[in-house]
Amino acid sequence: MTQTYPPPVQRAAGRSPFWRLVVVELRKLVGTRSDKLVLAFAPVFMVGLMLLFTLTQTNLASAGKQIGPLLIAVQIGLLLVFATVIKLVAGEWQYKSVQPTLLVQPSRMRYFLAQGTVLAMVWLICSLVTFILFPALIKTTANGLNHNYLLGMRLGWVLGVTMLATALVLLTALIISLLVPNTGGSLTVFFIVVPILMVARLALPEVFGLIYPLEAAWHLAGLGTGWTQTICSLVLWLALLGFSLFRLQRRDAG
Repeated sequence: MTQTYPPPVQRAAGRSPFWRLVVVELRKLVGTRSDKLVLAFAPVFMVGLMLLFTLTQTNLASAGKQIGPLLIAVQIGLLLVFATVIKLVAGEWQYKSVQPTLLVQPSRMRYFLAQGTVLAMVWLICSLVTFILFPALIKTTANGLNHNYLLGMRLGWVLGVTMLATALVLLTALIISLLVPNTGGSLTVFFIVVPILMVARLALPEVFGLIYPLEAAWHLAGLGTGWTQTICSLVLWLALLGFSLFRLQRRDAG
């Protein structure tokens, strides 16, 4: 004899639709007043740093010189945006707020994919805003220096560099927040260690390019140090992503 349940029990026993999980993660991204304030101030911070890294340039005679500030602006200018991403991912495990989500749907991979969908939305928005603002600012500076604006002839390349650089910074934030499931610890690593890696890479690119998370973006921009550094960097960070997902599947949610 088949046992039937009333509609509320059936709904509770069924799997939540994926779109609903995505909506829940979106709400978590702006769930507190501090999150809203950070995200509201993030565009001001990003534009301010773009102005700093573009309008202060004195040599924009080549396409490489013109796109170089983009890579630094992406890594530093988007720190506030990705700080909310770290809080979303790491904070869930630190404060055990992941429990209700896993009770509704136990699949940790579906939970991670829902968060990944939200992160993809953040990535697209950040990439498009950067792609719209940066060329306009660098064109103004180039004209002021009586240099030809060269990026306008290669907008597809500029878009590719922008999207790859933004994706790699976001990937770095995600990996750190998964490996260090503590909001304070993750933010400390992201705000201190990653910028230090950037400075070290600028000083010794052949050495620190091997572990620098944005090395592939620098390579695509024509400012890399070689395929060895690019491949080693990609292998390292993809391996860290795989390891962090392995840890996620076995992490205690209680």
